[in-house]
Amino acid sequence: MTAVVGILNKHAVALAADSAVTVGGTNGRKIFNKANKVFTLSKLHPVGIMIYNSASFMTTPWETIIKVYRDQLADKSFSTLKEYQEDFLKFVRTKKFYTTPEIQIAFLQNFSLDIINSIINEVANQNRVLIDNPTHESREQFLILFEEKLDNLILDWSNSKDICLEFSNYTFEAFAFYSTQIFENINQFRFVSNGIKLTEILLLKIKQVVYSILKAKVDFSIYTGLIFSGFGEDEIYPQLITVNVSMVIDNRLRYYINEDRAASISNENNGAVCPFAQTDVIDTILTGIDPSLDNIYLNNFDALFKKYNQAIIDSIGNDNQLLVAQIQQLDIEKIVKTFNEINHNIKRENYIAPLMNAVSNLSKEDLAEMAESLIYLTYLKRRITFAEESVGGPVDVALISKGDGFIWIKRKHYFKPELNQHFFENYFK
Repeated sequence: MTAVVGILNKHAVALAADSAVTVGGTNGRKIFNKANKVFTLSKLHPVGIMIYNSASFMTTPWETIIKVYRDQLADKSFSTLKEYQEDFLKFVRTKKFYTTPEIQIAFLQNFSLDIINSIINEVANQNRVLIDNPTHESREQFLILFEEKLDNLILDWSNSKDICLEFSNYTFEAFAFYSTQIFENINQFRFVSNGIKLTEILLLKIKQVVYSILKAKVDFSIYTGLIFSGFGEDEIYPQLITVNVSMVIDNRLRYYINEDRAASISNENNGAVCPFAQTDVIDTILTGIDPSLDNIYLNNFDALFKKYNQAIIDSIGNDNQLLVAQIQQLDIEKIVKTFNEINHNIKRENYIAPLMNAVSNLSKEDLAEMAESLIYLTYLKRRITFAEESVGGPVDVALISKGDGFIWIKRKHYFKPELNQHFFENYFK
Protein backbone atom coordinates (compact mmCIF):
# COMPACT_ATOMS: atom_id res chain seq x y z
CA MET A 1 0.00 0.00 0.00
CA THR A 2 1.01 3.58 -0.24
CA ALA A 3 0.08 7.22 0.11
CA VAL A 4 0.81 9.85 -2.53
CA VAL A 5 -0.48 13.36 -3.05
CA GLY A 6 -0.34 16.15 -5.61
CA ILE A 7 -1.01 19.77 -4.58
CA LEU A 8 -1.44 22.37 -7.31
CA ASN A 9 -1.81 26.12 -7.60
CA LYS A 10 -0.83 28.68 -10.21
CA HIS A 11 2.78 28.70 -9.05
CA ALA A 12 3.60 25.00 -9.19
CA VAL A 13 2.61 21.44 -8.37
CA ALA A 14 4.09 19.63 -5.38
CA LEU A 15 4.34 15.83 -5.47
CA ALA A 16 4.99 13.68 -2.40
CA ALA A 17 5.00 9.93 -1.75
CA ASP A 18 6.02 7.56 1.00
CA SER A 19 8.41 4.65 0.41
CA ALA A 20 6.41 1.68 1.69
CA VAL A 21 5.64 -1.28 -0.55
CA THR A 22 3.72 -4.37 0.57
CA VAL A 23 4.76 -7.74 -0.83
CA GLY A 24 2.51 -10.77 -0.39
CA GLY A 25 3.69 -14.37 -0.24
CA THR A 26 2.56 -17.83 0.84
CA ASN A 27 3.61 -17.10 4.43
CA GLY A 28 1.98 -13.68 4.71
CA ARG A 29 2.80 -10.07 3.88
CA LYS A 30 5.93 -8.04 4.34
CA ILE A 31 6.42 -4.28 4.08
CA PHE A 32 9.58 -2.73 2.66
CA ASN A 33 10.33 0.99 2.98
CA LYS A 34 12.63 1.64 0.01
CA ALA A 35 10.26 1.96 -2.96
CA ASN A 36 10.46 4.84 -5.44
CA LYS A 37 7.13 6.31 -6.52
CA VAL A 38 8.02 9.77 -7.84
CA PHE A 39 9.96 10.15 -11.12
CA THR A 40 10.89 12.73 -13.69
CA LEU A 41 9.11 11.89 -16.94
CA SER A 42 11.45 14.14 -18.91
CA LYS A 43 15.02 15.12 -18.04
CA LEU A 44 14.62 18.54 -19.64
CA HIS A 45 10.97 19.56 -19.35
CA PRO A 46 8.64 20.27 -16.39
CA VAL A 47 6.81 16.95 -16.29
CA GLY A 48 6.75 14.28 -13.59
CA ILE A 49 4.96 11.03 -12.86
CA MET A 50 3.96 9.21 -9.68
CA ILE A 51 2.74 5.63 -9.24
CA TYR A 52 0.55 3.96 -6.65
CA ASN A 53 -0.97 0.54 -6.02
CA SER A 54 0.98 -2.06 -8.06
CA ALA A 55 4.68 -1.26 -8.60
CA SER A 56 4.84 -3.47 -11.71
CA PHE A 57 3.16 -3.64 -15.08
CA MET A 58 2.49 -7.32 -15.76
CA THR A 59 5.95 -8.57 -14.68
CA THR A 60 8.07 -5.46 -15.37
CA PRO A 61 8.75 -2.78 -12.70
CA TRP A 62 7.22 0.59 -13.60
CA GLU A 63 10.47 2.26 -12.57
CA THR A 64 12.27 0.46 -15.39
CA ILE A 65 9.56 1.31 -17.93
CA ILE A 66 9.51 4.99 -16.94
CA LYS A 67 13.28 5.36 -17.16
CA VAL A 68 13.51 3.58 -20.52
CA TYR A 69 10.77 5.88 -21.83
CA ARG A 70 12.56 8.93 -20.43
CA ASP A 71 15.75 8.02 -22.29
CA GLN A 72 13.80 7.49 -25.49
CA LEU A 73 11.96 10.81 -25.07
CA ALA A 74 15.31 12.66 -24.82
CA ASP A 75 14.75 16.37 -25.56
CA LYS A 76 11.35 15.92 -27.21
CA SER A 77 8.47 17.93 -25.73
CA PHE A 78 4.71 18.27 -26.22
CA SER A 79 2.28 21.17 -26.16
CA THR A 80 0.12 19.71 -23.38
CA LEU A 81 0.46 17.28 -20.49
CA LYS A 82 -2.24 15.19 -22.16
CA GLU A 83 0.09 14.57 -25.09
CA TYR A 84 2.85 13.38 -22.72
CA GLN A 85 0.38 10.95 -21.18
CA GLU A 86 -0.75 9.66 -24.58
CA ASP A 87 2.82 9.27 -25.82
CA PHE A 88 3.80 7.32 -22.70
CA LEU A 89 0.88 4.91 -23.10
CA LYS A 90 1.74 4.50 -26.78
CA PHE A 91 5.27 3.56 -25.71
CA VAL A 92 3.96 1.00 -23.19
CA ARG A 93 1.59 -0.42 -25.80
CA THR A 94 4.23 -0.87 -28.50
CA LYS A 95 6.95 -2.48 -26.37
CA LYS A 96 5.91 -6.09 -26.83
CA PHE A 97 8.68 -7.49 -24.65
CA TYR A 98 6.73 -6.23 -21.63
CA THR A 99 3.70 -8.31 -22.56
CA THR A 100 4.53 -11.61 -24.26
CA PRO A 101 1.60 -13.83 -25.39
CA GLU A 102 2.29 -16.26 -22.55
CA ILE A 103 2.16 -13.50 -19.91
CA GLN A 104 -1.05 -12.12 -21.39
CA ILE A 105 -2.70 -15.55 -21.21
CA ALA A 106 -1.55 -16.05 -17.62
CA PHE A 107 -2.89 -12.67 -16.50
CA LEU A 108 -6.24 -13.21 -18.21
CA GLN A 109 -6.56 -16.60 -16.54
CA ASN A 110 -5.89 -15.08 -13.10
CA PHE A 111 -8.31 -12.23 -13.87
CA SER A 112 -11.02 -14.70 -14.88
CA LEU A 113 -10.43 -16.92 -11.85
CA ASP A 114 -10.73 -13.96 -9.49
CA ILE A 115 -14.12 -13.07 -10.97
CA ILE A 116 -15.39 -16.66 -10.92
CA ASN A 117 -14.18 -17.25 -7.35
CA SER A 118 -15.89 -14.08 -6.14
CA ILE A 119 -19.19 -15.24 -7.70
CA ILE A 120 -18.82 -18.74 -6.22
CA ASN A 121 -18.12 -17.29 -2.76
CA GLU A 122 -21.12 -15.00 -2.98
CA VAL A 123 -23.39 -17.91 -3.94
CA ALA A 124 -21.89 -20.15 -1.23
CA ASN A 125 -22.42 -17.52 1.45
CA GLN A 126 -26.13 -17.54 0.65
CA ASN A 127 -26.30 -21.22 1.59
CA ARG A 128 -23.24 -22.79 3.23
CA VAL A 129 -24.63 -26.32 2.89
CA LEU A 130 -23.87 -26.13 -0.84
CA ILE A 131 -20.17 -26.15 0.03
CA ASP A 132 -20.08 -27.82 3.44
CA ASN A 133 -22.21 -30.80 2.36
CA PRO A 134 -21.47 -31.43 -1.34
CA THR A 135 -24.11 -33.88 -2.54
CA HIS A 136 -25.62 -34.34 -5.98
CA GLU A 137 -28.66 -32.33 -4.90
CA SER A 138 -26.57 -29.52 -3.40
CA ARG A 139 -24.47 -29.30 -6.57
CA GLU A 140 -27.63 -28.99 -8.65
CA GLN A 141 -28.90 -26.26 -6.31
CA PHE A 142 -25.53 -24.50 -6.52
CA LEU A 143 -25.68 -24.45 -10.33
CA ILE A 144 -29.17 -22.92 -10.22
CA LEU A 145 -28.06 -20.11 -7.90
CA PHE A 146 -24.79 -19.71 -9.80
CA GLU A 147 -26.64 -19.25 -13.10
CA GLU A 148 -29.06 -16.76 -11.54
CA LYS A 149 -26.10 -14.70 -10.34
CA LEU A 150 -24.49 -14.84 -13.78
CA ASP A 151 -27.72 -13.70 -15.44
CA ASN A 152 -27.95 -10.72 -13.07
CA LEU A 153 -24.32 -9.77 -13.72
CA ILE A 154 -24.75 -10.04 -17.49
CA LEU A 155 -27.78 -7.77 -17.28
CA ASP A 156 -25.94 -5.24 -15.10
CA TRP A 157 -22.70 -5.12 -17.08
CA SER A 158 -24.26 -5.27 -20.55
CA ASN A 159 -25.76 -1.82 -19.99
CA SER A 160 -22.43 -0.28 -18.98
CA LYS A 161 -21.24 2.44 -21.35
CA ASP A 162 -17.98 3.11 -19.51
CA ILE A 163 -15.71 0.99 -21.69
CA CYS A 164 -11.91 1.03 -21.76
CA LEU A 165 -10.83 2.73 -24.98
CA GLU A 166 -8.90 -0.15 -26.56
CA PHE A 167 -11.73 -2.62 -25.85
CA SER A 168 -14.50 -0.52 -27.36
CA ASN A 169 -14.39 -2.52 -30.62
CA TYR A 170 -13.36 -5.84 -29.07
CA THR A 171 -16.11 -8.31 -29.93
CA PHE A 172 -17.27 -11.17 -27.73
CA GLU A 173 -16.54 -13.60 -30.57
CA ALA A 174 -12.89 -12.47 -30.66
CA PHE A 175 -12.62 -12.78 -26.89
CA ALA A 176 -14.24 -16.24 -26.84
CA PHE A 177 -11.81 -17.50 -29.50
CA TYR A 178 -8.79 -15.98 -27.72
CA SER A 179 -9.75 -17.41 -24.32
CA THR A 180 -10.89 -20.91 -25.35
CA GLN A 181 -8.04 -22.77 -23.66
CA ILE A 182 -8.19 -20.53 -20.59
CA PHE A 183 -11.80 -21.42 -19.82
CA GLU A 184 -11.19 -25.10 -20.54
CA ASN A 185 -8.43 -24.99 -17.89
CA ILE A 186 -10.66 -23.12 -15.42
CA ASN A 187 -13.53 -25.54 -16.01
CA GLN A 188 -11.33 -28.53 -15.23
CA PHE A 189 -9.62 -26.91 -12.24
CA ARG A 190 -12.58 -25.14 -10.59
CA PHE A 191 -15.61 -27.22 -11.53
CA VAL A 192 -14.93 -30.71 -12.93
CA SER A 193 -12.42 -31.49 -10.17
CA ASN A 194 -15.16 -30.64 -7.62
CA GLY A 195 -17.76 -32.85 -9.27
CA ILE A 196 -19.60 -29.99 -10.97
CA LYS A 197 -20.46 -30.31 -14.65
CA LEU A 198 -21.10 -27.08 -16.53
CA THR A 199 -23.35 -26.98 -19.56
CA GLU A 200 -22.16 -25.19 -22.69
CA ILE A 201 -24.71 -22.45 -22.03
CA LEU A 202 -23.45 -21.92 -18.49
CA LEU A 203 -19.84 -21.81 -19.65
CA LEU A 204 -20.85 -19.25 -22.29
CA LYS A 205 -22.46 -17.09 -19.60
CA ILE A 206 -19.27 -17.19 -17.52
CA LYS A 207 -17.33 -15.97 -20.55
CA GLN A 208 -19.84 -13.16 -21.06
CA VAL A 209 -19.44 -11.95 -17.47
CA VAL A 210 -15.65 -11.98 -17.67
CA TYR A 211 -15.75 -10.28 -21.08
CA SER A 212 -18.04 -7.50 -19.81
CA ILE A 213 -15.92 -6.79 -16.73
CA LEU A 214 -12.72 -6.93 -18.78
CA LYS A 215 -13.99 -4.12 -21.02
CA ALA A 216 -15.40 -1.96 -18.25
CA LYS A 217 -13.69 0.94 -16.49
CA VAL A 218 -13.36 -0.89 -13.17
CA ASP A 219 -10.34 -1.87 -11.09
CA PHE A 220 -11.29 -5.50 -10.52
CA SER A 221 -7.77 -6.82 -11.02
CA ILE A 222 -4.40 -5.59 -9.81
CA TYR A 223 -3.76 -2.19 -11.37
CA THR A 224 -1.40 0.76 -11.22
CA GLY A 225 -2.39 4.37 -10.91
CA LEU A 226 -0.15 6.55 -13.09
CA ILE A 227 -0.27 10.22 -12.08
CA PHE A 228 1.07 12.57 -14.75
CA SER A 229 1.65 16.13 -13.60
CA GLY A 230 3.36 19.27 -14.78
CA PHE A 231 3.25 21.59 -17.78
CA GLY A 232 3.07 21.17 -21.52
CA GLU A 233 4.88 23.73 -23.66
CA ASP A 234 1.67 25.72 -24.24
CA GLU A 235 0.34 25.39 -20.66
CA ILE A 236 1.00 28.22 -18.22
CA TYR A 237 -0.62 26.48 -15.23
CA PRO A 238 -0.01 22.93 -13.95
CA GLN A 239 -2.22 19.99 -14.80
CA LEU A 240 -2.69 16.53 -13.26
CA ILE A 241 -3.97 13.45 -15.11
CA THR A 242 -4.54 10.02 -13.58
CA VAL A 243 -4.59 6.83 -15.62
CA ASN A 244 -5.44 3.39 -14.24
CA VAL A 245 -3.50 0.65 -16.07
CA SER A 246 -3.87 -3.05 -15.36
CA MET A 247 -2.70 -5.40 -18.12
CA VAL A 248 -2.48 -6.24 -21.81
CA ILE A 249 -4.94 -8.82 -23.15
CA ASP A 250 -4.94 -9.96 -26.77
CA ASN A 251 -2.46 -7.12 -27.47
CA ARG A 252 -4.90 -4.52 -26.12
CA LEU A 253 -3.83 -2.28 -23.26
CA ARG A 254 -6.47 -2.23 -20.54
CA TYR A 255 -6.49 1.31 -19.15
CA TYR A 256 -8.78 4.26 -18.61
CA ILE A 257 -8.48 7.92 -17.66
CA ASN A 258 -9.70 8.47 -14.10
CA GLU A 259 -11.61 11.72 -14.59
CA ASP A 260 -12.54 11.90 -10.89
CA ARG A 261 -8.84 12.11 -9.99
CA ALA A 262 -7.79 14.85 -12.41
CA ALA A 263 -6.99 18.49 -11.71
CA SER A 264 -6.55 21.48 -13.98
CA ILE A 265 -5.42 24.85 -12.66
CA SER A 266 -6.96 27.81 -14.47
CA ASN A 267 -8.34 31.27 -13.78
CA GLU A 268 -11.50 29.55 -12.51
CA ASN A 269 -9.70 26.94 -10.38
CA ASN A 270 -6.78 28.32 -8.38
CA GLY A 271 -5.89 25.35 -6.22
CA ALA A 272 -6.33 21.58 -5.82
CA VAL A 273 -5.31 18.80 -3.44
CA CYS A 274 -5.32 15.32 -5.01
CA PRO A 275 -4.66 12.38 -2.63
CA PHE A 276 -4.31 8.80 -3.86
CA ALA A 277 -4.26 5.26 -2.46
CA GLN A 278 -4.65 5.55 1.34
CA THR A 279 -6.47 8.86 1.55
CA ASP A 280 -8.29 8.66 4.90
CA VAL A 281 -6.03 11.07 6.82
CA ILE A 282 -5.82 13.60 4.00
CA ASP A 283 -9.58 13.41 3.46
CA THR A 284 -10.08 14.06 7.18
CA ILE A 285 -8.01 17.24 6.91
CA LEU A 286 -9.82 18.33 3.75
CA THR A 287 -13.37 17.68 4.93
CA GLY A 288 -13.09 18.09 8.70
CA ILE A 289 -14.25 14.52 9.47
CA ASP A 290 -12.85 11.02 9.11
CA PRO A 291 -14.56 9.36 6.11
CA SER A 292 -15.30 6.15 8.04
CA LEU A 293 -16.91 8.14 10.87
CA ASP A 294 -18.90 10.11 8.31
CA ASN A 295 -20.27 6.84 6.90
CA ILE A 296 -21.15 5.61 10.38
CA TYR A 297 -23.14 8.79 11.04
CA LEU A 298 -24.98 8.41 7.73
CA ASN A 299 -25.81 4.73 8.35
CA ASN A 300 -26.96 5.49 11.90
CA PHE A 301 -29.22 8.27 10.63
CA ASP A 302 -30.71 5.88 8.08
CA ALA A 303 -31.31 3.16 10.69
CA LEU A 304 -32.67 5.60 13.28
CA PHE A 305 -35.10 7.16 10.82
CA LYS A 306 -36.45 3.73 9.87
CA LYS A 307 -36.90 2.84 13.56
CA TYR A 308 -38.66 6.16 14.14
CA ASN A 309 -41.04 5.43 11.28
CA GLN A 310 -41.75 1.98 12.63
CA ALA A 311 -42.37 3.38 16.14
CA ILE A 312 -44.98 5.76 14.72
CA ILE A 313 -46.65 2.91 12.84
CA ASP A 314 -46.70 0.76 15.98
CA SER A 315 -48.24 3.57 18.02
CA ILE A 316 -51.03 4.04 15.46
CA GLY A 317 -51.75 0.32 15.36
CA ASN A 318 -54.96 -0.62 13.57
CA ASP A 319 -56.72 2.68 14.27
CA ASN A 320 -55.87 4.30 10.95
CA GLN A 321 -54.68 1.94 8.21
CA LEU A 322 -54.68 4.71 5.61
CA LEU A 323 -52.21 6.78 7.66
CA VAL A 324 -50.05 3.70 8.26
CA ALA A 325 -49.92 3.02 4.51
CA GLN A 326 -48.91 6.63 3.83
CA ILE A 327 -46.10 6.47 6.40
CA GLN A 328 -44.86 3.19 4.92
CA GLN A 329 -44.68 4.80 1.49
CA LEU A 330 -42.35 7.58 2.65
CA ASP A 331 -39.13 7.66 0.59
CA ILE A 332 -36.58 7.30 3.38
CA GLU A 333 -33.69 6.91 0.91
CA LYS A 334 -34.49 10.34 -0.51
CA ILE A 335 -34.46 11.87 2.98
CA VAL A 336 -31.12 10.22 3.78
CA LYS A 337 -29.72 11.48 0.47
CA THR A 338 -30.87 15.02 1.32
CA PHE A 339 -29.24 14.71 4.76
CA ASN A 340 -25.98 13.64 3.10
CA GLU A 341 -26.12 16.55 0.63
CA ILE A 342 -26.67 19.05 3.46
CA ASN A 343 -23.64 17.66 5.30
CA HIS A 344 -21.56 17.78 2.12
CA ASN A 345 -22.46 21.44 1.59
CA ILE A 346 -21.44 22.21 5.17
CA LYS A 347 -18.10 20.46 4.66
CA ARG A 348 -17.51 22.29 1.38
CA GLU A 349 -18.35 25.74 2.76
CA ASN A 350 -16.60 25.42 6.14
CA TYR A 351 -13.62 23.19 5.40
CA ILE A 352 -12.90 22.41 1.74
CA ALA A 353 -13.38 25.89 0.23
CA PRO A 354 -11.34 27.76 2.91
CA LEU A 355 -8.52 25.21 2.60
CA MET A 356 -8.50 25.44 -1.21
CA ASN A 357 -8.38 29.22 -0.91
CA ALA A 358 -5.31 28.90 1.29
CA VAL A 359 -3.70 26.39 -1.09
CA SER A 360 -4.18 28.75 -4.04
CA ASN A 361 -2.00 31.33 -2.28
CA LEU A 362 0.80 29.09 -1.04
CA SER A 363 4.35 29.71 -2.17
CA LYS A 364 6.33 26.94 -3.82
CA GLU A 365 8.14 26.18 -0.56
CA ASP A 366 4.85 25.94 1.33
CA LEU A 367 3.35 23.66 -1.31
CA ALA A 368 6.22 21.22 -0.87
CA GLU A 369 6.01 21.40 2.92
CA MET A 370 2.26 20.79 2.87
CA ALA A 371 2.61 17.78 0.55
CA GLU A 372 5.28 16.23 2.77
CA SER A 373 3.25 16.91 5.92
CA LEU A 374 0.14 15.22 4.56
CA ILE A 375 2.09 12.04 3.79
CA TYR A 376 3.84 12.17 7.17
CA LEU A 377 0.53 12.53 9.03
CA THR A 378 -0.80 9.46 7.21
CA TYR A 379 2.32 7.56 8.28
CA LEU A 380 2.02 8.87 11.84
CA LYS A 381 -1.55 7.63 12.21
CA ARG A 382 -0.50 4.15 11.07
CA ARG A 383 2.50 4.31 13.39
CA ILE A 384 0.68 5.21 16.62
CA THR A 385 -2.36 2.95 16.10
CA PHE A 386 -2.70 -0.81 15.72
CA ALA A 387 -3.20 -0.48 11.97
CA GLU A 388 -0.71 -2.13 9.62
CA GLU A 389 2.15 0.28 8.93
CA SER A 390 1.53 0.25 5.19
CA VAL A 391 2.63 3.88 4.85
CA GLY A 392 6.17 4.64 5.91
CA GLY A 393 9.81 5.16 5.08
CA PRO A 394 11.36 8.37 3.75
CA VAL A 395 9.02 10.83 2.05
CA ASP A 396 10.12 11.84 -1.45
CA VAL A 397 9.07 15.38 -2.37
CA ALA A 398 9.34 17.15 -5.74
CA LEU A 399 8.22 20.51 -7.02
CA ILE A 400 7.43 21.27 -10.66
CA SER A 401 7.12 24.86 -11.85
CA LYS A 402 6.95 26.40 -15.31
CA GLY A 403 10.16 28.36 -14.95
CA ASP A 404 12.37 26.04 -12.89
CA GLY A 405 11.16 22.67 -14.12
CA PHE A 406 11.34 19.51 -11.98
CA ILE A 407 13.09 20.17 -8.66
CA TRP A 408 13.74 17.55 -5.99
CA ILE A 409 13.07 18.88 -2.50
CA LYS A 410 13.71 15.57 -0.74
CA ARG A 411 14.87 12.38 -2.36
CA LYS A 412 16.31 9.14 -1.05
CA HIS A 413 19.25 7.52 -2.85
CA TYR A 414 20.23 3.88 -2.72
CA PHE A 415 23.83 5.05 -3.30
CA LYS A 416 26.08 7.79 -1.98
CA PRO A 417 26.12 10.69 -4.46
CA GLU A 418 29.73 11.62 -3.62
CA LEU A 419 30.89 8.13 -4.66
CA ASN A 420 28.97 8.10 -7.93
CA GLN A 421 29.75 11.31 -9.77
CA HIS A 422 29.64 9.41 -13.05
CA PHE A 423 25.89 8.93 -12.57
CA PHE A 424 25.27 12.68 -12.53
CA GLU A 425 27.73 13.32 -15.35
CA ASN A 426 25.95 10.76 -17.56
CA TYR A 427 22.41 11.77 -16.60
CA PHE A 428 21.88 14.26 -19.43
CA LYS A 429 23.87 12.40 -22.08
